[in-house]
Amino acid sequence: MASIADAVVLQRAGLITLEPRGCGEPLQNEIVVAPRAVGICGSDLHLYRDGHIGDSVVESPLVLGHEAAGTVVAVGSRVDGFQLGDRVIVEPGLACGDCRLCRLGRYNLCERVRFLGIPPTDGLMVGRVCVPARWVHHLPDRLTDAEGAMIEPFAVGLQAAEEAGIVPGQNVVILGAGPIGLMILQAARIRGAAKVISIDLVDNNLAAAVRLGASVAINPRAVDVVAAVRDACGGDGADVVIEAVGAAATIRQTLELVRRGGVVTLVGISSDAAVPLNVNHVVRRGIQVRSTFRYAHQHPTAIALAAQGRVDLLSPITHRFAAREAVEAFRYVDQNKSEVIKGIIEFAAS
Repeated sequence: MASIADAVVLQRAGLITLEPRGCGEPLQNEIVVAPRAVGICGSDLHLYRDGHIGDSVVESPLVLGHEAAGTVVAVGSRVDGFQLGDRVIVEPGLACGDCRLCRLGRYNLCERVRFLGIPPTDGLMVGRVCVPARWVHHLPDRLTDAEGAMIEPFAVGLQAAEEAGIVPGQNVVILGAGPIGLMILQAARIRGAAKVISIDLVDNNLAAAVRLGASVAINPRAVDVVAAVRDACGGDGADVVIEAVGAAATIRQTLELVRRGGVVTLVGISSDAAVPLNVNHVVRRGIQVRSTFRYAHQHPTAIALAAQGRVDLLSPITHRFAAREAVEAFRYVDQNKSEVIKGIIEFAAS
């Protein structure tokens, strides 16, 4: 079944090309998926702009993309439960399954994980891709391909809300109203947050946050953020503050926005790994500082909630591009942050 199809390939920082990539027969435990919609994630943009994200460096041409919905076009001989034509999504973190953390169920922390679209593992912006069946999930017919591509960022949001321990009645601040921040916002509302306060520098993103249920939307350029949050929370800080930007300034600001005894949860990956924090402020006010990384066991829940209509996966999508437009798509999304919330690449059926 060998086939050749164009792939979106990052050659080096700032240079994307379309080039043919082959896909052979699946191994016994693999499925061949033809992606139909693939999201342009912030990590894709980091790689495009900088040639690295964290300590993952592009050292050779890399197929981008890890947020994908598609169709099954071939099935390995030992795979059950899938057939040709099935609509699916791909969970992109290919954990080893054997290490201590995998055995504990925390496979998002697997040290041997191969994450699709993160160096050195090719991703999903390609016409055909072989994926272990273990990491493929059925996509309900009521969900579109674009919604399917948004399941992965929604899984990040669910994991963040769970790790933060959000319970009904709490006031929650989310720093960042990009795609991940908007997914965390919806996850917080599903978990019963009383107020969700969204903070961002881009008014377009804040408007999206309000449409998706934010109680208060704050642009730091317009108001005093700390005063606005305390006013919204009745004079104290928020019960939970979630940082989804990855900037040193917003990481530090979390400690000013959380109430005494509250929880700060870090989601964003910072380009500056060494961020100074007032640890005495943390200790003396009893603040719990947590972190969350990707997701584990969240995709089935994300799919179920989406199928029940309890989350809006389409609103964050502001721009759609055909696969042949991928080079311009990355340039446009990178250069128009005040306009673009989420862009997706759409591959034609073949």
